[in-house]
Amino acid sequence: MHDARAIANEFLKLNGGSMNQMKLQKLVYMAHGWNLAIRNEPLVSGRFEAWDGGPVMRSIWNHIRDFGFSTVNGLLGRSVDKPFEESLTPEERGIIEHVWNKYGGFTGLQLSQMTHQPGTPWTNTYFGEGRNQPLSNDDIKQHFTELALAGRRATA
Repeated sequence: MHDARAIANEFLKLNGGSMNQMKLQKLVYMAHGWNLAIRNEPLVSGRFEAWDGGPVMRSIWNHIRDFGFSTVNGLLGRSVDKPFEESLTPEERGIIEHVWNKYGGFTGLQLSQMTHQPGTPWTNTYFGEGRNQPLSNDDIKQHFTELALAGRRATA
């Protein structure tokens, strides 16, 4: 498992170094979900929480909370010249690129709305267990597996 801030940096790099926090949070969440569904293992350490705006990784939020809804400029790091980085496998990079190609064109609000659909891990947790409660990796895996199966059926 990787530091979520390093995975966020991968998406920041793909977007030229800037992105608003909501979009960044949702892309990391989606990469984590697809990794669970495809590779049967978490991509990031820590737990996503069911915040009002959708799934949020607290380590990312804590690192860039001062930006609020503004755009994050530059990579997340311990300092300006020490960004969070991880060694990723080719499969993990492939999932990040898949998520970017599939969801990178959406706004943070659009991605948040996707996570708020009935039956999603966020909806199940937010309305079942309460606000800011952790999402279950089992629920996230099941949801993204169902998305993959639905996609296969649609192309068959």
